[in-house]
Amino acid sequence: MQSVAVIGLGNISHRHRENLKALKPDARVIAMPASNRQLTTLPAHADACVTQLNELIELRPEYVIVASPANLHASHGKSLLEAGIPCLIEKPLGASLDQAQELLRCAQKPSAPACAVGYCLRFMPTARIMKDLVQQQAVGEIYNIHIEVGQYLPQWRSGLDYRDSVSARKELGGGALLELSHELDYARWIFGPLALSHAHLRSSSELGLEVEDLVDVSLRTEHDAHVQIHLDFLQRQPQRFCRVIGNKGRLDWNLLRNELVLTDSQGQSQQFGDSHWQANTMYLDMLDNFHNQIAQRPYQGASVAQALEVVNLIDVIKQSA
Repeated sequence: MQSVAVIGLGNISHRHRENLKALKPDARVIAMPASNRQLTTLPAHADACVTQLNELIELRPEYVIVASPANLHASHGKSLLEAGIPCLIEKPLGASLDQAQELLRCAQKPSAPACAVGYCLRFMPTARIMKDLVQQQAVGEIYNIHIEVGQYLPQWRSGLDYRDSVSARKELGGGALLELSHELDYARWIFGPLALSHAHLRSSSELGLEVEDLVDVSLRTEHDAHVQIHLDFLQRQPQRFCRVIGNKGRLDWNLLRNELVLTDSQGQSQQFGDSHWQANTMYLDMLDNFHNQIAQRPYQGASVAQALEVVNLIDVIKQSA
């Protein structure tokens, strides 16, 4: 029987196991704790469990989803790739630039199997439309781009003290920059390379974290458009949007609702989106598309090289701040 595997036991790991069951109902789903601890019961949507990476490699799964904490992505991914096992690595590529570079070197070897990074927002239907409209210069010359995401960290995961979460722990790759790096990825994917102008990172007294829970960065595109990106762990009412202002109109993209509005210079609006769309669809599409990469067909997700550029930008931001 064919098998697939997921490393990690967090919320995203649960989602991936459930989705693998939906996409590959005849495959055996193997779970592996990132901490290598022994489990007394099987995790939900798992048919088997191993505790060590060498055990998993010996089982030769078709591919592995690496959903361990960011500081373990490089070691898990490198071992799998060297064993010839394709892997989809959850974002970010690594907790540091050195880790990310090590993983890229391994993924670029001629003998390396398929490897991609789980920047799932690229698979939102309105994300594709947004990218197309920008490339078609639907709003003309772009002057300003404002990107924001915020959500209250204590409400992210029920039943878990937020201070014990990966998001809150520096040694595991926590902090708003790494945890919310989806925004940095799609900004580069849609608008091209970004150069940093200014960065301000803060740790509020409210959450008492050792990592940043407030991020404000100012960047510029190759065409000198100003990009303002705000990330935080503090907003009680979740926000996730992107606003683009150009000389021929504006784009307002609400990612929480999968809604995109194009308004021209005359005030006429055109709306894109699907009110029936479910967020899990983008995760299913991402996995389905990864199957294309394994089969050497066109792949639309984030490559390891692109994900390295996100980590590189984060490193530049941290050094500047």
